[in-house]
Amino acid sequence: MRIQLFILNIFVLFPIITLGAQDTTLIKKPKAEFSGFFRFDYWLDSRQNVEGLDGLLVLYPKPPVLDANGEDINAVPSLNGLAMGTRLRSTIEMPKIFNAKSKVFVEVDFTGTNNTQVHIRFRHGYTRLTWDSGTELDVGLTWHPMFVTEVFPYVAALNTGSPFQSFNRSPQITIKQNLTPSLKVILSALTQSDYKGYGPDGYSTTYLRNGVVPNLHAQFQMNLNSIIAGLAVDFKSLKPKLYTTSLLDSVSIYVTNERVNSLTSMAYLKIQGRMLTAKFKGMYGQNMGDHLMFGGYTVSSIDSLTGNEKYTPLNHLFLHANITYGKQAIPGIFVGYAKNLGASDNVVGNVLYGRGYNVDYAYRIAPSFTYRNGNLSIMTELEYTFAATGINDNTNKAKVINAKNASNFRALIMIQYDF
Repeated sequence: MRIQLFILNIFVLFPIITLGAQDTTLIKKPKAEFSGFFRFDYWLDSRQNVEGLDGLLVLYPKPPVLDANGEDINAVPSLNGLAMGTRLRSTIEMPKIFNAKSKVFVEVDFTGTNNTQVHIRFRHGYTRLTWDSGTELDVGLTWHPMFVTEVFPYVAALNTGSPFQSFNRSPQITIKQNLTPSLKVILSALTQSDYKGYGPDGYSTTYLRNGVVPNLHAQFQMNLNSIIAGLAVDFKSLKPKLYTTSLLDSVSIYVTNERVNSLTSMAYLKIQGRMLTAKFKGMYGQNMGDHLMFGGYTVSSIDSLTGNEKYTPLNHLFLHANITYGKQAIPGIFVGYAKNLGASDNVVGNVLYGRGYNVDYAYRIAPSFTYRNGNLSIMTELEYTFAATGINDNTNKAKVINAKNASNFRALIMIQYDF
């Protein structure tokens, strides 16, 4: 009987002893921090615009369209107010892995449109590994390296300078390596999700996926505390079609492997003083429509027997500057300019794919004023955007001719409470 009681006690006490031993083991648990902000935008536009998110993200004014009486249909003002820009985020500190500090970052916002049932949108989601050697690895969905988080414009509008500057979040594998304490190289291989390419089937990620080659990016960035400067090059290869149809019988189809390759170069500079911040950025871009910028591509030749098409990208120049002064009361100004330089090669037909490829040039002047009190920011902005929109001349590399001018004046007030 004593032996049976002894055995019973062993079975009862062993799990308790084991749990007690586990409680004394040092295991680093994930640590989550939550943050975000409430944001409300209220604005008045002087005319209709090319826009998104129920007007919350405005790009450029629509061109004049005249009715039977010669009145411009698009010369109609618009008023709206939305809190969809509100965001929630979480940073989760994870245990070390491969001898690197690790964390997970997730962010959502509410910028679904009013005609959809789901308003919550997955905005960022990536893991970051950081080694003491100066190597950093990001895997997941976050800003495209062309956005450059260190120098993006400080403006009230949610467009953050688009279409004069990149606005794109993409799934990616990005590695950053410090070459010296002040110089690092950034290498990325990216795919597409929300920000897609254009082609025969509309706005889709299919063209990059079928091209197999990821969007490739290389960048050098110098950080001297008060000065940040960088140079970058970006390569993208799309496969618009899997097959083509003969022009002779309109029935026979043929496999095609033609693709459109595009190359974009970028330079930027940020000067940070005690009160003054000045940011400058320039891009020579090809097929930049997936960045909420002007751009696309067209057909340069067609084989009549197979219908096989060759493609050529449209080239654009983008420039912008952003200057702010102060810490609590902050006046600022944003100035942007974009110019359509036409296609790289001669074109045939009248088929173009992209965003705003019929805009000859555009510019924006946007003065702003911000008042900060603790976590509360109140920002007003007067945004004037001008666009000259016409038709593409396919006898001259699809350059824009017969442009009609249109301008939009947006008065915006934005209230943001960070937490």
